[in-house]
Amino acid sequence: MEGIRKKNAISKSKLIFMVLLTVLLLIQLARPEKNTTATPAGKAFVDTFKVGEQVNAILAVSCYDCHSNNTNYPWYSEIQPMAWLMEKHILDGKEKLNFDDLPPYGSRRLNSKFTQITKQIEQDKMPLNSYLWLHEGARLRMEDKKLLIDYFNSLADNE
Repeated sequence: MEGIRKKNAISKSKLIFMVLLTVLLLIQLARPEKNTTATPAGKAFVDTFKVGEQVNAILAVSCYDCHSNNTNYPWYSEIQPMAWLMEKHILDGKEKLNFDDLPPYGSRRLNSKFTQITKQIEQDKMPLNSYLWLHEGARLRMEDKKLLIDYFNSLADNE
């Protein structure tokens, strides 16, 4: 009797494992669309707002993956469910701020965006902690924060 119970328990475990493995393999077939849209020459944020090399380098490492139309995808973005989680982060980020959409904005809307950016940086709300877990290099140092805040404040003053 004891042997039959053990055999049934092993069979159930194998069945559960096989079902989970099958589901994991099947969800690999569902792929979200990649966030890689080329911005026309001369229409990019860096061109319109004369972004310096240092500021652009910080934005590229810490901001553009979620706040532009062009994400650099790491290896784990090819594995579900990570790709879905990344897609959600990117869509949420672009909804709040998309650097590629800023150039045609009017001055009031730009001022509002630049003020929001500086507040997010000052309050350490960006980059998100969940992003920093896997992108330690995106963490803003004090000098990076100061450079970005000074830059966006200067843009707000000019608008």
